[in-house]
Amino acid sequence: MKKVLLCALLLCLALTACGGGGEEEAGGGDPGPEALARAVLDSQEDAGGLEPLEGDALSAHLNEACGLEDWTSGAVYAASGMDAREIAVVCFESEEAARTGAEALEAYRLDREAAFFGYAPEEADLLEQAAVVCSGRYAALLACQDPAAAEAAFEDGLAGEAAEVLGEASPAPEEPTPAPATEPEETEAAPPQETEPETEPEETEVVPPRETEEAPEGTAPAGETQGPPLPPETEPAVNADLDISGFPPFDPPNEAEMEIYDTSAILTAWETGEEDGLSDKDEEILARCREILEEIVTDEMSDFEKELAVHDWIVENGEYDDTVYSNASRSGRVGYRDPYGILVKGYGNCLGYASSFQLLMDLCGVECITVVGAAFDSRSDHAWNMVRLDGEWYCVDVVWDDSLADPENAPPSTVARYRYRYFNVTSDRMRETDHQWDYLHVPEATATYYHWDGTSPLPQPREGTESGAA
Repeated sequence: MKKVLLCALLLCLALTACGGGGEEEAGGGDPGPEALARAVLDSQEDAGGLEPLEGDALSAHLNEACGLEDWTSGAVYAASGMDAREIAVVCFESEEAARTGAEALEAYRLDREAAFFGYAPEEADLLEQAAVVCSGRYAALLACQDPAAAEAAFEDGLAGEAAEVLGEASPAPEEPTPAPATEPEETEAAPPQETEPETEPEETEVVPPRETEEAPEGTAPAGETQGPPLPPETEPAVNADLDISGFPPFDPPNEAEMEIYDTSAILTAWETGEEDGLSDKDEEILARCREILEEIVTDEMSDFEKELAVHDWIVENGEYDDTVYSNASRSGRVGYRDPYGILVKGYGNCLGYASSFQLLMDLCGVECITVVGAAFDSRSDHAWNMVRLDGEWYCVDVVWDDSLADPENAPPSTVARYRYRYFNVTSDRMRETDHQWDYLHVPEATATYYHWDGTSPLPQPREGTESGAA
């Protein structure tokens, strides 16, 4: 079983003819990538939403996103947004180039799985089950509902040439790529020699899954500290005596912009009532915070009840900005990484969810920090929060609690199972569910009193504690 990992990318993809160095066809009577891709599509009961990528957009996708080299023609059909399905069939200059290309496609599959992991579990599962196959000068990625039928159609289309299923890969060297033909909607930046195909069937070779290499322990990316994120390695460790020898290695991916939005001006305006000097953006954020907290929080609430109210409001009113899956830079709409996106516009990525939760907790007077770490074996940048109740720390991953595709039509038990999977859990639980971070510089959460699963009785504030105070 392929290892599941993070973090998102994919243009609104599809079919094509040629790219790379020229318009050379497969030759030798081969069906060609387009015919093979169509055969694979025909093998699926539902191929709706899979659209072709053509011209410069195709070249950019195969070169940049997939990291392919030495290819002569290709066809790609893919869905957009929060839909991970993709059929990519590529013909290369040689069989050796095809094998290298298949390894790059496997690395791309893992990166895509990392991008959907946690945010869209069903799509991540689809990518986990996806097949990467290679035969002669052809390689293909078959990420679809029925990969077995897709693989059979691919093999049949090659008139009996054996296909080789890959489970191991290392990323191919990246090559500069042309810019996509179309621009995404308003976004905010995050930061041939030919050989003839084999005529005799080859034995199918199954390559064992790639083992995850232990990455050296690292530190969090630098950025503004609002409540604070991961301190640099030079800061004193808060867990100097913590034995991390058995913990999952943390190696910051640093693929996405993870600088935390500075809310100090908003907090000052909240405390003083003086809003002069606020930027237009911060004015909108503060006004929305006032509306939200007036609606969901009362003075009589305990710290835990305030936290639960904020958590539930964000889950109910926010949605993951799936435009990050529709462009190669993995950028989303304006404000998607900060409180403006979630609180004002209703969309955001993991950092947008975490910074919104952080700001509302700060305004409620509940101690909270933002953790900038990783997921999927450090392949995907990720962020979440920790809250301190009765002097004990708890972990909260609001964006992963908002991963149910259709909560309005799901039974209450299913909604609860998804919505509170990462609500006030321990650090051990976070490590078990594929979160990695700078363990020595972040408080260790060990308490369980205020964990809630959405169905059991709500934990009551302990008598005489801050959480029980009005």
